[in-house]
Amino acid sequence: MSISVITTFPENKYKQYAERMIDSFVFHWPKSIKLYVYHEGSKPPKENTQVKKIDFFSVAPELVAFKEKYKNDPVANGDVKGNGVQRPMSFKGSDKNKKTFLFDAVRFAHKTFCVDHAIKNIDSDMILWLDADTYTFANVTEEFVRNTLPENKMVCYLGREKERQWPECGWVGYNKNHPRLTEFMKHWTDLYNKDTIFNETEWHDSYVWYQTLLRMDKDLGHDLGAGIKGKHIFVNSILGSYIDHMKGNRKELGKSLKSDLITEPSHVDYWRNL
Repeated sequence: MSISVITTFPENKYKQYAERMIDSFVFHWPKSIKLYVYHEGSKPPKENTQVKKIDFFSVAPELVAFKEKYKNDPVANGDVKGNGVQRPMSFKGSDKNKKTFLFDAVRFAHKTFCVDHAIKNIDSDMILWLDADTYTFANVTEEFVRNTLPENKMVCYLGREKERQWPECGWVGYNKNHPRLTEFMKHWTDLYNKDTIFNETEWHDSYVWYQTLLRMDKDLGHDLGAGIKGKHIFVNSILGSYIDHMKGNRKELGKSLKSDLITEPSHVDYWRNL
């Protein structure tokens, strides 16, 4: 199984976290696995044969059209008290008077169309999405990555303990040889191309991605988070032996918190030295 990794990030976040993610990938991942960086705006300056750079907006006209259509709509950009597209009546946010990622449809559209382009254009058996706010601190093997996505599954992901809660989508693998992957991607991208995302209860990537899987067949996915407790599921999963994920305000710190760990991997110096 050949493997390619993809990521994207806002231009102004390159120095904050994406440069470090890319550098750590080059240092710790097998040379046979390429990282495709879908850059928004200026091309990242560093050159490496393991890193392929793609001008994101030039290859994703559907994303550009969606962003242009809703760039001035406050609600579609997460401002739940603004005047714009109609919010779902079922919204039960903890604070309806501030901006929330739950409804930032424009921001989270990027991941959808990055994945869509990669699946259609990168010649690999497995396309792996890896968030740009991650840091690889130990050597990753091809065998490890392959084993996260069984050959009979369409996708792998990090599910959370509660059945109805959306998963952690910082690591999502796609099996290009699966007969239903094209169908999955069409359902997912149609939410944006047909504006039906605004009929959903939440509009961020993890929620709509998971709803797409559930509506097709949950058994198409391999849940890497099954049986794992804790809110920060990424670092408490098997991925935590190799990679840290700076979710939310952890980006400012450049690392996860000691309190994020439910069980500390005794063999991993990175966590013991937090």
